Amino acid sequence: MSSTLRSVTNIIDGKAVAGSSEQMRQVRNPSTGEVVAELQESTVEDGYRAVDAARAAFPAWAAKTPGERSQILHDLANLLEANLDELADLETLDAGKPTTAAKGDELPGIVAAFRHFAGAGRALSAQAAGEFTAGNTSFVRREPLGVVLGITPWNFPLWQAVWKLAPALVAGNTVVVKPAELTPLATTRFAELAQQLLPAGVLNVVHGKGSVVGDALVRHPDVNLVSFTGSTSAGQRIAEAAGATPKRLVLELGGNAPVVVYDDVDLEAALPIITNGILFNAGQECMSATRLLVSETIHDTFVAALAESLSAARIGDAADSSTVLGPLISEGQRTRVAELVDGRPDHARVVTGGRIVDGPGYFYEATLIDGLRQDDQLVQEEIFGPVATVQTFTDEADALEKANAVEQGLAASVWTRDIGRALRNVNAIESGVVWVNNHMAVGPEGPLGGFKGSGYGKEGGAAGLEEFTRLKHVIVSLA
Repeated sequence: MSSTLRSVTNIIDGKAVAGSSEQMRQVRNPSTGEVVAELQESTVEDGYRAVDAARAAFPAWAAKTPGERSQILHDLANLLEANLDELADLETLDAGKPTTAAKGDELPGIVAAFRHFAGAGRALSAQAAGEFTAGNTSFVRREPLGVVLGITPWNFPLWQAVWKLAPALVAGNTVVVKPAELTPLATTRFAELAQQLLPAGVLNVVHGKGSVVGDALVRHPDVNLVSFTGSTSAGQRIAEAAGATPKRLVLELGGNAPVVVYDDVDLEAALPIITNGILFNAGQECMSATRLLVSETIHDTFVAALAESLSAARIGDAADSSTVLGPLISEGQRTRVAELVDGRPDHARVVTGGRIVDGPGYFYEATLIDGLRQDDQLVQEEIFGPVATVQTFTDEADALEKANAVEQGLAASVWTRDIGRALRNVNAIESGVVWVNNHMAVGPEGPLGGFKGSGYGKEGGAAGLEEFTRLKHVIVSLA
């Protein structure tokens, strides 16, 4: 990848335009700490111009047939695929994605999401027509909302942008994306490419501070839906701000996934999947396999095997194809992870890892901490780093009680060969996604979204597409 300092702009009404603030922002490579890009910060007025452009483009875009919009999304998927290596390199550069994961997993997954939503947008469904009152025929229209605001996180910049903008666009909405401040590169480049295919104003990107530009966009009366992915605390602030001009919200917030491991687990099959679930994206993943609940009868064997697997993961520059564990996103995030680990209670012990890696970049060792209790901070808080905690359970009831005794409810996994026990656990665990004998296997065809403090609304699947529509009940007199 080139070491040339990149310049990043907004994309508003089909044009690349710099932010109008006098402040400059630097973007760093988390593998090295070096500055790789800079941009001029946007103002609230810049954000308003993006909303105005999206609002002006909405009537013509919504008037296109589902087939016309679908074809454009298929063309966007082809365009993305043709530029896959460049976009993957940008994800590696500012988000620290190991290049093998970016090119072999994430970017192909993003292409697949575009193709899924392109097809699904042609087959939106609603209640069947009928004569529900005498002398009248009722039917339901499913319509676009208007302007959608997508606020994306730094851990999956382009992935999350596409899971918001693709269903929004195919349903007939226009879009403004506000990327995370740390990771603007791939989303901006994709938006630049997309202007070849989209009418001006249909897709806009505005960079700016979340507390300034993001807050103003959430409050804007012409924004009809806000789709946000990020921390629970930030989601609470967005929900409060959106209430000033009531609008629809889709909030995919923090996770703290329980991984319930029973004594009949196929350990050989489970170890590589759970290891990947802990280390993928350096643990900066809301569905990470972070909170291990292990049957006390297999605790020692399981912990020893997992520690060996974690310690074998190669740490290195995300651009190195042999790297398994890349950097954390920033010095601040690494410091937060280190403080959580260093602040562990006396009854907990570090089995492996637990240290900052010396040298450039923001690296932290793969870490396993044993002996934790339910009310410990490391159990109750989302760590968001390559760290897993271990608790034991005595029986199924104890496992389920501990699995649910946190404020988050995004994802979970259950590991057992007993199908009855697996299904009882699936029914009892308060999470929006539950895997059985797997973890982190996702695709755009299925809905993702949390319970409790992990938010509400769905991304992906038919439910995720319908979030970007409204229902209109039409009643026609037969007289």
